[in-house]
Amino acid sequence: MTQSTIKILITEDHALVRKGLKSLISSRSEFQVVGEADNGLAAIEMTRKCKPDLILLDLSMPKMNGLATMRQLKKERPEVKILVITMHASQDYLIPALKEGADGYLLKGDDPQELFMAIRAIMDGKAYLSSDLSGQLIHSVINPDTREAADPLASLTQREKEVFQLVAEGNTNQQIADLLFISPKTVDKHRTNLMKKLDLHSAREVSNFALKNGIILNT
Repeated sequence: MTQSTIKILITEDHALVRKGLKSLISSRSEFQVVGEADNGLAAIEMTRKCKPDLILLDLSMPKMNGLATMRQLKKERPEVKILVITMHASQDYLIPALKEGADGYLLKGDDPQELFMAIRAIMDGKAYLSSDLSGQLIHSVINPDTREAADPLASLTQREKEVFQLVAEGNTNQQIADLLFISPKTVDKHRTNLMKKLDLHSAREVSNFALKNGIILNT
């Protein structure tokens, strides 16, 4: 490995996609895949172990979602670069990801060559956004009210959204506390607030709401 080789960690919960990314990246000698993770917690542990230069990060993952993972990664290693690769083309995912520190944002349907362009741009200190999303970002800045109207969780804070997803996935308060590095009491407070805002009355209703709005997938 030469000094200029870019060390990359792939974080993706679908094995087929993860292996495809690894094969694609490994085809270029300037990149080296130093680790793989299938959830947010594993990504944090692998980052501590492998010390990658850049992390490819999915947003919808079990145990800890992409936004929460990104926040923790940037807290522990502010210098690490993060390129989000997701199926979510909505600005409801794009804008929070950028606010949490994503250095780039690609869609899984983008051309493979755009992945290489994004990695090089990010490692040169530039931001990179999927060409399909540039117009959306400009529109959301000019018309911020349209984003809120389209987001079923618009009334929630970012932390409440994270708790919402973990409740919807079936996690207990203690499990959520461990995943988000907060106390069970704080989890319960967020859980109570978000359920009140959304007029939901049980964990089952939270899960059904999440499934109906495509926030989690029915596996």
